[in-house]
Amino acid sequence: MARIIRDGSISRRDFFAASATAASAAALGMAAVGAGFGSAMAAEELTVNGLPAAVFGNTGLKVTRISFGGLLITEPPVLLRAIDQGINFVHTSPGYQNGRSIEAFGKAMKTHRSKVVLALKTRPDDLDRWLKVLNTDYVDMLVPPLHSTKAIADPTIPEAFEKAKAAGKVGHMGFSCHKDMTNVLNKAHELGYFEVSLMSYADAANPEFLAAVKGAVDAGMGIMTMKGLPKRGAENNTPEERARITSRCTSMVGPEHAHTVLASMGSFQAVDFYREMLETKIGYIDNALERRYWADQNGNYCSMCDKCTGTCPSGVEVRRIMRYRMYETDYGMTDYARAKYAGLDADCNAASCDQCGLCETTCKRSLPIRAMLGEAHAMLA
Repeated sequence: MARIIRDGSISRRDFFAASATAASAAALGMAAVGAGFGSAMAAEELTVNGLPAAVFGNTGLKVTRISFGGLLITEPPVLLRAIDQGINFVHTSPGYQNGRSIEAFGKAMKTHRSKVVLALKTRPDDLDRWLKVLNTDYVDMLVPPLHSTKAIADPTIPEAFEKAKAAGKVGHMGFSCHKDMTNVLNKAHELGYFEVSLMSYADAANPEFLAAVKGAVDAGMGIMTMKGLPKRGAENNTPEERARITSRCTSMVGPEHAHTVLASMGSFQAVDFYREMLETKIGYIDNALERRYWADQNGNYCSMCDKCTGTCPSGVEVRRIMRYRMYETDYGMTDYARAKYAGLDADCNAASCDQCGLCETTCKRSLPIRAMLGEAHAMLA
C-alpha cells in the first residue's frame, strides 16, 4: 500500500507503485489515498526525458503525464521552452487565438517536430491546409470536435480518418469533447474505432463520467484532459493554489483514469511550474483541497453538461455563451472571447434573455445563469 504522508499526500514513487495493488486494496476497502487508482496508471514508473510518463492507450506512444496545451500562445518561445524542458506531448487547434497558436506551433515544428507527439484539433477534411501551417506532413493524433452522440456516430468520420491514415497524414484517430461528455464517451466506446480522446474534465466529480472514462481506458483508448484545473493557477504564487493544481493533476492521472493532463501554458513561469511538478511533486494528493476545489465549482463554474441546451424559449445559446465568458474571466482572452461571441446570431446572444430562469432549473451546479449571461454580454458585446 502507498505510504501516507501526514498532509494527506503520497510520495511520487509510491503513487506510481500504488496502481499495482489498487485492485486488491479497493477490494479490502482501504481508505488510503493510493487505493482505487484507475487503469491508466502504469504498474511501474515510466519516464520520457526523465519525466513521469504513460503509454497512451493502445497507441503505444509514450507521453509525459502533463502535456502542453496551445490555447494561450501566439508566438513559439513558450512552446519551445516546454519542449526543451522535456514535455513531449503538445496540442493545438486552428481556432486557438484566431489562428495565431497554430502558426506559432508551425514555427516551432521547423526545428522540434521530431521531439514531440503532436495532436491537432480539426476535422479530417481540413487537415491538408493545417499541415502546411504546421510545417509537417503528419500529426500523431487528430481530435476533431465532436460534441454529441449524433456527431460521434457520423459514418463519414471513420472513412475520412482511414483515408488520412492510409496517406500517412494521421497516426491515430480520436475526438475532442466538452459537451455532454459522459454520453459522448460511452457512445465512442461502443463504436470501438476511436483510439484517443481529448476530454473535458469539468464534470470529473460525476461518478457516471468517471465510469465512462474508465470503460474507455480499459478498452485501450488514450485519454488527455482539459478544463480540469483551477484557472490560470500556474500564474498564481499562492502556495495553496499551487498545491491545489498539483493535487488536481495527480487526481486526473490517478483515480480519474487519464493518461495525461493537457495544461494551457501561456508563459515561461507556467512551463517551469508544470515542469517542476512533473519532476518533483506529481503524486501529491490533498483531499481537503480536492473537496474545496469541487465545492468552488458549485455556483461558479459551468461543467458543460449540456442540460440547459434547448431550454431557453428565446433561443439563447446558453452553453456557448458560458464558454465564451470562461475565455474572458478564466483565461483573460478578451479578443478571442469577443470574436467568438460576435459569431453568434444576434437573436441568440445574451441580449435576448427574457430572465425566465428555465435554464437555471436544469443546472446541477446551481449557477446564477441569468446574471452570468448579463455579465457576458456586458464584457463581450
